Amino acid sequence: MAVSAFVVRPFGPSDAPAVLAVARGLPKWFNPEGLENIERDLDHHEGFVAVLDGRTLGFATWHPLDREVAELSWMGVAEEEQGRGIGTALVAAIAEASRRRGHRFLEVSTVADSVAYAPYAETRRFYRARGFPEHRVDRRFHGQGADRYDRLLLRLLQ
Repeated sequence: MAVSAFVVRPFGPSDAPAVLAVARGLPKWFNPEGLENIERDLDHHEGFVAVLDGRTLGFATWHPLDREVAELSWMGVAEEEQGRGIGTALVAAIAEASRRRGHRFLEVSTVADSVAYAPYAETRRFYRARGFPEHRVDRRFHGQGADRYDRLLLRLLQ
């Protein structure tokens, strides 16, 4: 029996409910504030979805920061679908789209190594394995008060 391959395609406004459903299914990575930000950003960030038989398996969004740098703003792959190359294909689609627009760098922000939280250790491994080197760490960037934590920026030369 042959296994169907997923397809990566640009997302449109009609994909927003499915993108948000994938993100809601990833509570280890997206808290309520993050989900609100994703929903807001879907209106003005470009992106891609990975679909199989009409079901959205993952998504990634991006936008230009300046003339040289594009930001991979949000990405999620349904947990049961991780490890199948979906995230890699989404990153490749964004890298190609931003490169075609003339961006020299693709940047992604995540929780820094100073935070001992296994899901984000997996996230950092994922991006590093796809060639994203560390660009800088912004100390105590996220959160509030005593709960502030560091942000890691990874930047891929395209």
